[in-house]
Amino acid sequence: MERDIENKMKRIFIIEDDQLLRVELAKLLEAYGYTCQVSDEFERIIEVAVLARADLILLDINLPYYDGHHICREIRKQSDVPIIVVTSS
Repeated sequence: MERDIENKMKRIFIIEDDQLLRVELAKLLEAYGYTCQVSDEFERIIEVAVLARADLILLDINLPYYDGHHICREIRKQSDVPIIVVTSS
């Protein structure tokens, strides 16, 4: 059962505006076998995230143009992809 879950969740889309944090997070996840996608197109990040068809989205709250709450609500209107909010202050 655990193996089935592991095999199904491989693609992660990271929405994070801090480039250093975004790169380090992607490196860490890729070391464990995940494929990470990122984008800095924050004006259209909702569209980009939905089109990525990821298995999981990691979402920061404090972002340019739209905050993470708005992005989460808009993605949820179009997709049921799991979203985990990751943020630092």
